[in-house]
Amino acid sequence: MVVVALMATMNVSAQDESKNEIGVFYGFDSASNIISAYTSVFAAAAGDQSSWWGPIGAEYYYHVSPVVGVGGVLVYAHCKAEDKKSQQKDLTENFITVMPSVKFNWLRKKNFGMYSALSAGVMFASVSVDGAAKNADPDAKDETVTSFMFQATALGLEFGGNFRGFVEAGLGEKGLLCAGLRYKF
Repeated sequence: MVVVALMATMNVSAQDESKNEIGVFYGFDSASNIISAYTSVFAAAAGDQSSWWGPIGAEYYYHVSPVVGVGGVLVYAHCKAEDKKSQQKDLTENFITVMPSVKFNWLRKKNFGMYSALSAGVMFASVSVDGAAKNADPDAKDETVTSFMFQATALGLEFGGNFRGFVEAGLGEKGLLCAGLRYKF
């Protein structure tokens, strides 16, 4: 009877383990930021980067085991460029990225964890040229581009209970540095 009771207790506690997690984040120096700097320099309506917003995003993971989580990442970034001479907005860029992802938890403690993650997917970029810039340069045009995008998180640190804060260092669309909040359920 004692063995059966222990087995039932162990089985119930295994079922209570959080398998899902959702998170929101903000990153710094993302791949789209680098692309935006490149297009601002070489676009027909070239200007200075005057404002950059993002990358901001959301993520979801389902833990197939205590070590491996699979899910996805959605990222949005935005940039406006301004003409150096006229101080008028001449270029607006929007980046939306969707990536399937896998997360490897290599240190798991009650209130602290360390992990790495790898994501790869598609980025949709939209470049809009302002009317005055189009009038000034007949080659200037609106464009939409679809391309491959990724995120390789070398080191992620998370801290807290079911509601956790996290910081990541990596390379790709979430940025060289990324921070956010995550909820496990």
